[in-house]
Amino acid sequence: MEFPGDVEFADIGFLFHLAANYGMVWTVFRLYHAIYHRPPDLEVDMSDIAPSAGAGLGVNKKSASRYAAYVFWIMFSINLLNYLDRYVFTGAANIIAKELGLGIDQVGFLATAFVFVYAVGTLPLGIWADRWNRKNIVAICVTIWSLTTVFTAIANGFVGLFISRMVLGIGEAGYYPACTAFLSDYYSRTKRAQVMSRWTAGSLIGLMIGFIAGGVVAGLGYGMWRVAFLFTGIPGLVLAFLAYRLREPRRNQADEEAVELDPHSAVNEVEVVDAPHATAVPRNVLRQFGRLFQIRTLVVLIVMQIFAFFSQGAAVVYLPIYLQQKDTLGLSSGLASILAGGVVVIAGIVGLLVGGYMSDALNRRYAGARVLVCGIGFLLCAPAFALSVTIHSVAIFITCFFITAMLINVYNGPSTAATQDVVPSVLRASAVALSLLLAHLLGDAFAPSLIGVLAKGFDPTHGGHFAKNMAGGDLSMALLITCVPTLIVAGLVGIFGARWMKNDIAAAQLADKAGKGLQAS
Repeated sequence: MEFPGDVEFADIGFLFHLAANYGMVWTVFRLYHAIYHRPPDLEVDMSDIAPSAGAGLGVNKKSASRYAAYVFWIMFSINLLNYLDRYVFTGAANIIAKELGLGIDQVGFLATAFVFVYAVGTLPLGIWADRWNRKNIVAICVTIWSLTTVFTAIANGFVGLFISRMVLGIGEAGYYPACTAFLSDYYSRTKRAQVMSRWTAGSLIGLMIGFIAGGVVAGLGYGMWRVAFLFTGIPGLVLAFLAYRLREPRRNQADEEAVELDPHSAVNEVEVVDAPHATAVPRNVLRQFGRLFQIRTLVVLIVMQIFAFFSQGAAVVYLPIYLQQKDTLGLSSGLASILAGGVVVIAGIVGLLVGGYMSDALNRRYAGARVLVCGIGFLLCAPAFALSVTIHSVAIFITCFFITAMLINVYNGPSTAATQDVVPSVLRASAVALSLLLAHLLGDAFAPSLIGVLAKGFDPTHGGHFAKNMAGGDLSMALLITCVPTLIVAGLVGIFGARWMKNDIAAAQLADKAGKGLQAS
């Protein structure tokens, strides 16, 4: 298989081929090979300045496109590893809990430990990414979370696991804001939702591998779950080095070059009807976030994600455990992980690509399409989720859960692209950090703990059901009364909040032009 020359050729088949036949080892090898065997047209400048397609810089459009694709695949691989390391624990959680004597509520507390630190850490690390070299931040964070994953293998109880999950959250917190801003300066607004959707596909493949690696390896025998943590952390150190070797793009480089190459590009065709906040970006941190909260579309995205993240976080943490309960489907650890991971990645990638293409296509006619698509996806997801956790049949579960996983992932690319669209380029990482902080802190940070406490409360033996793998009914009730209503609210917020996006994009463009004018003067 040849290394893709352009991210436009990424498709479902390639992603499955990559995950199934080549895996992380192949990906790391190809990326390593790409660094030390660059084609001659990429040997333009060994500094940290990214190749540009603009005139007079000595780099043609084809070369810049190839390097952008190279950057994309490194970030895709890191995103895959991010979720692989995160969900190895989830896949093995049922067996880990039995071996270490943990209750169903403690499983939720461990998930909360990670998400809480992850959410809080995104804010300072996102601010840092808007002020420093983003590729270096990615490299540092990947190194931290990879080492933490390895050290998780020696944990011997709840306290050790709790600390390791917290440190894992610190490592992963800095990657997402820096990476999304980094990629947004390699791909212009016209392609951004599709690129972000494809990049997010890495998280689904990583989730699948993490589920399967954790569940299957843990099911091989007593203590085998430690082996899964040991070997999944190692590839991150290689990817951290590859990220460190990347070139840092200029802020807003892709959008500026799109306009230079084609003055009539869709990037430059937003009509300014009312842009009251199109002012220079403030340097003071508090004023920065005050400026971000004035962007109505960003507030809509945050509120929508708060409710959606609650449902998503709770379901993912308890899905493998739910499938192993004898009063639901009674699957083995390995089979439950394979089923959960397989359905999530297949349906999720379909949802990602559908969401990305639909939002980019509709965006040409309606400026708020990206937010609207998110809202519709969440609203349609609610009834499918309800059926998934109430009907205990393998065939019905797979069908309903496939629809659920597809629809709940429609939002990923469009919402990420929308956040980048409505925020001035110099504040993109900070905007993502703020969104993640609030969405995780108020959404899924405490969702697993709440579900665990509710499930234990519904159990008349207060823990006996889980110890005997009979907690399926308790989990069904806890998920049904919490996750379905939050999905409905998320959908309605997105549908009714899409109307403000047009003006917010105009305001962001004016702020970028004002900032460029100040730099030129």
